[in-house]
Amino acid sequence: MIRAATLALALSGLAAAPALAEGWSITKLGTMPSEQICMDKARLVINRYIFANGGGNTGEDSWSLYAYNLEPGGQDIVIMCPIGGGGAVNAMLVIQSESSGDDRSWAAQELVAIWNSN
Repeated sequence: MIRAATLALALSGLAAAPALAEGWSITKLGTMPSEQICMDKARLVINRYIFANGGGNTGEDSWSLYAYNLEPGGQDIVIMCPIGGGGAVNAMLVIQSESSGDDRSWAAQELVAIWNSN
């Protein structure tokens, strides 16, 4: 719980637009009413992305969902739903890959578009 709060605090200043640097993209998706709603939405977003674009394995833990080898470019992602101060759930998307920044940027934009449409 402390790690989640620390991570949420450290990333709370991120803008809604993806931040791209050296194989990483981090995007703040917004505040959610509960961890369960965030996790359900994250699961839906990952499944829709994989169905539309292709991808590999998925997994999850108590407040994060993972997807590996998303196309294009073999993107690995995590959507986090940590509970921060005051009980707020701060949804975040992290993408890591060895592919081009264009592939990461495109994947981030698509994932955010799916997130925002649901």
